[in-house]
Amino acid sequence: MKDYSAENMRNIALVGHGSSGKTSLAAAFLFDTGATTRLTKVDKGNTVTDYDPDEIERQISINATPCFVEWGDHKINVIDTPGYSNFLWDTRAALRAVDGAAVLVDAVAGVEVGTEKVWGMLEEFGLPRLIVINKMDRENAHFGRALASVQEFFGRQAVPVELPIGEEKDFAGVVDIVERKAYLFEKDESGKMSEAPVPANLA
Repeated sequence: MKDYSAENMRNIALVGHGSSGKTSLAAAFLFDTGATTRLTKVDKGNTVTDYDPDEIERQISINATPCFVEWGDHKINVIDTPGYSNFLWDTRAALRAVDGAAVLVDAVAGVEVGTEKVWGMLEEFGLPRLIVINKMDRENAHFGRALASVQEFFGRQAVPVELPIGEEKDFAGVVDIVERKAYLFEKDESGKMSEAPVPANLA
């Protein structure tokens, strides 16, 4: 690993209610940036950030665990945090060391108790944040409903910068609203994607 100046390093936390997909997102970061050679899975017990035997057995994060990825000229330190109430003290401690956070919201359940609790911590520490509506490929996933839940709890200033292409088993990619580009994911879990025309219903 090369040396990075402070201005080229970022520290972010993945936060949210328990089982909203934080560990899986961290695993995807590691795989897509080449830090790992395979996409690890929580249900297989082989993720980098859930290594404690209790975490593997229960398939939940108990500890806030750091990892890092290299992207362009930057090193990004990522902290995968617990989401269940019994372990939020570790999440709170982790937030003292980061520059910002990604708040994961389950596309099926919407905002949950743990989401509200970590949001309160982010408010307390004055941390910038973005919201990730996750698990769009799950049965009963609904982007519009999840977004409405986010805006109900956190305000209508929470506006999407990406839109999903499809939902549930038809989830195929995203539209970047800012760049006005669409990206389709490969179905083979390779982490690859390709640019495509923006679907007419999302243009």
